[in-house]
Amino acid sequence: MAGQMIVLPGVTAAAGAGAPRVNMNTPDTIAAKISTLKHSVAARSLTAGAGGGVVGRCRVTGAALTPKGSQAVNLVVSEIAGRLGLGINGSGSAGLALPAGSLSSSFTLVAAVNLNATDAAGTYPINFVSGFDPSDTYISALLRAYGSAASVYPSKIGSNTGTTGTWSFANSPAAGWAIVVVDYNNATRTMSVSVNQASTFTVATMPASYAPASGSYIEVGYHIDASSIRNSKLGDLYTFSDSLLKTDLGKSQLAELMAALKTYYSIA
Repeated sequence: MAGQMIVLPGVTAAAGAGAPRVNMNTPDTIAAKISTLKHSVAARSLTAGAGGGVVGRCRVTGAALTPKGSQAVNLVVSEIAGRLGLGINGSGSAGLALPAGSLSSSFTLVAAVNLNATDAAGTYPINFVSGFDPSDTYISALLRAYGSAASVYPSKIGSNTGTTGTWSFANSPAAGWAIVVVDYNNATRTMSVSVNQASTFTVATMPASYAPASGSYIEVGYHIDASSIRNSKLGDLYTFSDSLLKTDLGKSQLAELMAALKTYYSIA
């Protein structure tokens, strides 16, 4: 059975205060046809919260997204290079959590990120997507970039089922919009990462099987400290509950989604 997005073009869902105005674009339509589509977050579907920060819902399940961190009120959506991105007004401890159970043992993440020029040249990590257990303990660096002046992994972007040790890293994109794929197949412990294409991947074998506790979740950003999105942005995130790279059909679907996102974000 194909996935779905429970939204209608140009319609405000009657889901309570702050329900976002949502529009479906070509990447959304492609993602919705993939049977393992689990969650979707789009900056364009988020709205400003009454007390600051942002409010919104998963565009697949309709479940509320949860702002987290001491600077969650600084989460903000702004336009950059013609597209909307979720970021932080001033670097701080903030993240936007997907529903409990959003983190699975195998997965594919497809993210549209805008790497800020200062971050790209910096000494520090930028955590675009993180994994947490039900007690809010940080367990996985799902999508992290390092600036070119970092003492470790300079100008790299990639993923880890843990928080240290073995990484699968690709070369970071230039500052601006980029589409990043993170694919993890727990049966083979294979982590694959690509940037702006879906044909060639940087691959690493994780040291152990991945078994996040029931209720573990994916978060845009990192709410523990200032090592969050920093000055950068996230425009779209699609999550899938299995590795798309393990089947020819999944590979084809991933390539189609990549092409559509590159067109939407005007990436050559």
